Amino acid sequence: MSVPDGSPPSTSSTGASAPASYAGPGIASVRGDIRGLRYLLYLCTALVMVVVLSLGAVVIGTRAQLDDLRAQVAAAGAASMVTSTDAPLPAAAPSAASTAAPQPTGVPQLSTATALTGVELPAGADETGAIVVGDPNATTVVETYIDYQCPYCQRWEAMFGSALMQRALEPGSGLLVKQHNLAFLGETSPDLTPAGASARAASAAACVVDHDGPAVFAAFSRALFEKADPTEPPGQFTEAVLTELATAAGASADATACIADETYVPFVAATTKAGFARGVTGTPTVVVDGVTVGNAFTDPAVSGLLTTSS
Repeated sequence: MSVPDGSPPSTSSTGASAPASYAGPGIASVRGDIRGLRYLLYLCTALVMVVVLSLGAVVIGTRAQLDDLRAQVAAAGAASMVTSTDAPLPAAAPSAASTAAPQPTGVPQLSTATALTGVELPAGADETGAIVVGDPNATTVVETYIDYQCPYCQRWEAMFGSALMQRALEPGSGLLVKQHNLAFLGETSPDLTPAGASARAASAAACVVDHDGPAVFAAFSRALFEKADPTEPPGQFTEAVLTELATAAGASADATACIADETYVPFVAATTKAGFARGVTGTPTVVVDGVTVGNAFTDPAVSGLLTTSS
């Protein structure tokens, strides 16, 4: 006898009706789907972790590359500072410093120098990190930003720097030279750790002025420029070379011990950062009585300093 809908009744192997709890063959399929979803979730989680770790490695690597590029960009800036002086430079926005005196057209002016904090200053340096040489009652103040490995700075020293320094040292000269010794060419870290050749030379210069005064510093600074070889920046200015140059310039044993200890590398790092923060884009940068000159080699504001009687 058939049931009303024509389907045979459900029976067990003994012919009895199936229990009410029987779920049918679809449950196994659902369980399989759940297991598959679980494995898929595990896989997605693992992939997310791999992506996160990879991104972290990329960020760390990029940061290291950026630190390296800073030094390269700064070095390129030193070259472009001089080689592009015949082309017009972008005009700078007016500032309190740039309105103090008439400004050369198209020459970006530096902002006001600020005092260094958190580092030991050598005797003979002012609060901004400049090594000061000359008449404390001067009517003319020349600020220079140099790197001892910069070939254009070597040219500046030969043409003007040494002569200006010697004139400033004359009693009652009316001239004050403030030399900011930066270190970025060939350096691998903004903190100058480890110190490269530029940092070692600038630290040695600070040691000499600290222990032996501006006259010996002027002689030592000149000797550094004469010795520098821009084609071999990483290995030059070893402790032995710096000690020999300093001793020949008249430096004391205290100064050479300071050179060996690289005592003023943190000071040089702070001076370098302060220079770039002020707006220095290359070396040599020269400021005469608060006005940044357009071309350190041809501007009459510079050349006139050597022809004006003291």
